[in-house]
Amino acid sequence: MNDASPRLVLVTPRRFDPETFAPLFAEALESADIAAAILDIEDEDASAWMAATAALLPVAHEAGVPLLLKGRTDLVLATGADGAHVIGEAATIKAAQKELKPELIVGAGDCTIRHTAMIIGETQPDYIFLGRLDDEDLTATASLVEWWVELFEVPCVAMASEDWSDVDRLGRANADFIALRDLVWNDARGPGKALEKARALLPGQRASAA
Repeated sequence: MNDASPRLVLVTPRRFDPETFAPLFAEALESADIAAAILDIEDEDASAWMAATAALLPVAHEAGVPLLLKGRTDLVLATGADGAHVIGEAATIKAAQKELKPELIVGAGDCTIRHTAMIIGETQPDYIFLGRLDDEDLTATASLVEWWVELFEVPCVAMASEDWSDVDRLGRANADFIALRDLVWNDARGPGKALEKARALLPGQRASAA
């Protein structure tokens, strides 16, 4: 069971121009204790992933944050990324582990029910992602997080996608990490202010947030 305050995982927008987004990405990484960043864009063209990684990887490394590619294990070594966030069945996860471990990170998800989480957890990924990353991100349920952290040693990343109360709720459920995407990038005040609010909602750091 995790009694420490959760750390944050930052997921990129699905669409962005690498050159103009890189400064916003840097602002976000400077504003909070970010454990990892996941590059997740909707473009399937390898060149788009290469360009995005080339723009963001130096920023991530300057901040000491690993950058993971969602679903593109095939591009991790070519881009110099720090690992992969793998979506799929156990065989897909094991194949990624065989290719990238032990030097690089292999996390796995998406999990919205206990049965799926258990099957994926048996592959011993570096973390298990509770909730879902896709066209409509799905917040992890507090009950799924509580069940996982009580019974399993693999750290969990819990998705918070609907509103800021998700951060508080998942923190109280003892998530190891909380993943944020649109709550950060869609905030009119900018990612820095958004992450200040996220930090204030974490257990042990709660304060009145604007």
